[in-house]
Amino acid sequence: MPSHPIKKIGLIAGSGEIPIYFARKAQQNGTQLISVGFTDEIQSNLSPYSEKCYSYGVGQPGKILDALKENNVEELLILGKVDKSVIYKLQLPDLKFIKFLKNIVTHEDKVLLLGVIDELEKEGMRVLSQKDFLAEVYPEIGTLTRRKPSQKELEDIEFGLPIARKLADMEIGQTLVVKNKTVIAVEAFEGTDKAIQRGCELSKGGCVVIKVSRTDQDYRYDSPGIGPQTIRTLIEGGASVLALEAERVMVVEQEKVVKISDEAKLAVTCI
Repeated sequence: MPSHPIKKIGLIAGSGEIPIYFARKAQQNGTQLISVGFTDEIQSNLSPYSEKCYSYGVGQPGKILDALKENNVEELLILGKVDKSVIYKLQLPDLKFIKFLKNIVTHEDKVLLLGVIDELEKEGMRVLSQKDFLAEVYPEIGTLTRRKPSQKELEDIEFGLPIARKLADMEIGQTLVVKNKTVIAVEAFEGTDKAIQRGCELSKGGCVVIKVSRTDQDYRYDSPGIGPQTIRTLIEGGASVLALEAERVMVVEQEKVVKISDEAKLAVTCI
């Protein structure tokens, strides 16, 4: 938590491990948590750690705002991944969202969430940076695991890193799979784990997976990250290295990530 104590904080949560990690941390620190999950499953996972917990879709900003205002929330975090398939299957959008849709150029998750942030800030709420609250899950430069990348693997990282950054800045995806200085797979609509699965299958294992942030990453609503499930996907596919952009990509449950990786002799390094 930041140096200044916050007695109450709102959480707008997408999928993944990081919202639950933060909710546990808030509870341990005695912070009253008001949560809004974008699905019923997310709401169910957050309920044990929340004073109050709601389930509203990304297309219902009016209801999200009402819930936060009813609970006198002034500061909040947006954590987790918004599955693009949810955006393409919006159900029962409220009037505020319908009005908002008319004024945007694309329906990308980034644009939609920035619109939600804008509505929240118009109502006097402050959306906080994830890095201010979760600095410990952004590892610095160095190798996290016992095994370090080989010289050949380092060359694949050096080859793929600028490509990964370019693709991230183009809003295509933030994960790249490389082998023998050849791009095997690029994350797009399907998300990180499925991109890794495809890349491992095409490369027949032994590949290097690189995950980066955008140059102008907005940590108020979006932070690239990995956790134990991503590591399991890498191991199942036979990947040899995971390279992460240091201090800009989350590693959730780092001890568990390192333990699982070490057992499988998977190298995890921050560059």
